[in-house]
Amino acid sequence: MPNAPDNSPPPSSDPSDPPAAYAAPAPSPPAPHDRRDFFTEALKGTLAPLSNLLERRINPMLRALEDLPRQAEELSKMELGTFDQPHLAPASGRSVQLPQSQRKPPERLLRPPGALPPGEFESVCSRCAKCVEVCPADAIKIDLAGLIAEGLPYIVTADQPCVVCSDLSCMKNCPSGALKLVDIAAIRMGTAKTHHATCLRSHGEECRLCVEACPLGETAITISPTTGKVRVKKDGCIGCGLCESRCPTEPRSIFVVPFTPRADPIIA
Repeated sequence: MPNAPDNSPPPSSDPSDPPAAYAAPAPSPPAPHDRRDFFTEALKGTLAPLSNLLERRINPMLRALEDLPRQAEELSKMELGTFDQPHLAPASGRSVQLPQSQRKPPERLLRPPGALPPGEFESVCSRCAKCVEVCPADAIKIDLAGLIAEGLPYIVTADQPCVVCSDLSCMKNCPSGALKLVDIAAIRMGTAKTHHATCLRSHGEECRLCVEACPLGETAITISPTTGKVRVKKDGCIGCGLCESRCPTEPRSIFVVPFTPRADPIIA
């Protein structure tokens, strides 16, 4: 039986060729971690400009968020006050300045000159701020937020008294009728009260500033010829507060309290 044909390759004739058992191994594929490093570096290079931009935008936001608890704590300690931005009175081009924020409302609030009696004034006044706009002394204030005097116009004589202007502008320009035009002597904003213990006259000084400041003169305030003390006449004082503004003592030895329709002694 004939032998099977030999299909094996002929032996190499080059003596430098290594034996088949020692042939060079095929190159191995890159390890998985090598591929990850390569793609990571490539991605970093591509996203570097974008990451810088995001860092500039996000870092301030993160700092602001971190500061929110502190800001919330500070706000919780603050008390509500009135707005201090200017407002415009209706149908007017003049700016009406609201009072600055205060820790508490003023203790003594007076109604403007010519105000209707308590109760009636509150229901008739439209809170239009026209009297605030036309007051030449800036004595009349209004809180449009309604936190002081329920949004009604008022005067704080310790800050700025009514000067009883010759034109009586607030009364003439009130569109609702809450302020009626009356004679100066008929104005009843309040009544001045004296605190003799602190008055300079009780300490030997000849002070007459409150008497000299009164627009009604001795009709409203005088110096007693017997005691030498300041004497305010209930039926003559209109409560403008000019005497309070001129008093040199602190706290003031003469001050205005709001008018009430109850009957009081003639001498205050």
